[in-house]
Amino acid sequence: MIIPYLASVALSAIAYSTLASAETVQYCPVEDICFQVGVPEASASADGGNIYLQLRAPASYEWVSFGTGTAMAGSNLFIMYTDGSGNVTVSARAGTGHTMPEYNSMIQLELLDGSGLTNNDETMIANVRCGNCGSWPGGSMSLASSATQWIAGWKQGAAIDSTDPDAGIGFHDGHDGWTFDLTQGAVTDDTNPFLGVEQFDNNNRGVGAGSFADPGTLILGHGVIMAVVMVGLYPIGSSLMPLLGNWVLHASWQFVAFLLMWAGFGLGIVASQRIQLDINSTHTLFGTVIVCLMAVQPVLGWLHHRYFLKNQSRGLISHAHIWYGRALLIMGVVNGGLGLQLADSSRTFVLAYSILAGVIFAVYIAASIFADFVQELYLKELKAYKPTPIKDSDAAGQVQTFSAPKAPKSPEEADLASSLKEYESMAVEVEGQSNSSEPAVLEDWCPLDEVLADDDEPKHH
Repeated sequence: MIIPYLASVALSAIAYSTLASAETVQYCPVEDICFQVGVPEASASADGGNIYLQLRAPASYEWVSFGTGTAMAGSNLFIMYTDGSGNVTVSARAGTGHTMPEYNSMIQLELLDGSGLTNNDETMIANVRCGNCGSWPGGSMSLASSATQWIAGWKQGAAIDSTDPDAGIGFHDGHDGWTFDLTQGAVTDDTNPFLGVEQFDNNNRGVGAGSFADPGTLILGHGVIMAVVMVGLYPIGSSLMPLLGNWVLHASWQFVAFLLMWAGFGLGIVASQRIQLDINSTHTLFGTVIVCLMAVQPVLGWLHHRYFLKNQSRGLISHAHIWYGRALLIMGVVNGGLGLQLADSSRTFVLAYSILAGVIFAVYIAASIFADFVQELYLKELKAYKPTPIKDSDAAGQVQTFSAPKAPKSPEEADLASSLKEYESMAVEVEGQSNSSEPAVLEDWCPLDEVLADDDEPKHH
């Protein structure tokens, strides 16, 4: 029992590795529109020969195209549309620029098994073998390259239902361009690689470096960012000011949300250009208007802040800032629903968005009403407050009574005359003068006798 089991496991592993190595490359520019390429090893080695292509799209599209090149002009296109009898027509055409591609009978195309309308006639699939797609009038590519250029286009509308390979087609609704790494799309045998494999996955495989981001990812990023901003960040930031009274926190929070809003708007612009979305759709027009109007809100907020600092109360500019922002939030949430409708989102996703938006806005409105009520009540009481008039009697018992100090007594002047008389009668003392009545002897400062005696002495030699 063990040996057969091990053998079965080994065979399964070998089969899995073989299938994994033979997987074709795939790119889906929008949901359910996908293109695959498989290159037989022999063709890759010889850089020529058969390659295998698959085009898949909903039957609601008038046509879809897939081809080699970097632009319409000079490209080698393969256009698929319904033939009116449960199958599809694949037409090889040469791109000519902004005019309808011209049928090219020189391209060797063969429609293979597995082609037609499937999934209850809701999906068109074309499995194609091309015998000379390595070169065409206007260009060429290497079947062993890791960076081959590819383009695609599509248009929604009524089915063409024609077997004519030169049937007229309308101008495309959307288009895209990318690179395929054909070394990752090598298949072992020169046979149809699309039979017996999963047909309805939307996973990109073998999309080479430098290719554009998946438009589906861009649209998803746009939707998520704008929903977070309009349903979450802006309402929460608006509640911070009345609840906490911290204008720095409020302004910082709203500024971050403001930047994220523009980032989400940019993703939406890029995605719409990638899929050639009609700019006149309600969602795109309404969203553009909302984002542009939101640019005025920071200015109103700054003016409101200056007014409040000066007057310590709300004014006309304050109410304009508050209600203008609330109106834009409501419009933003409504436009999010229009975006979900445009993206044909599932009912579950729409309900989840609606419930979340309703709950958050109910909480926001309740918090705003409560905060506004408390703030207005405070301002009303502050304005109505009148201090009690001050009376002279209010100081009684609070301060001591002031009494002037007694005048100082004047000095006694009764003996002033006798004191002056005594002063006048006092003797004047002179330094060196004796108290006796005899005249003072004056010292001789120049004794002439002694000087003359000295002159009479003999001189010595």
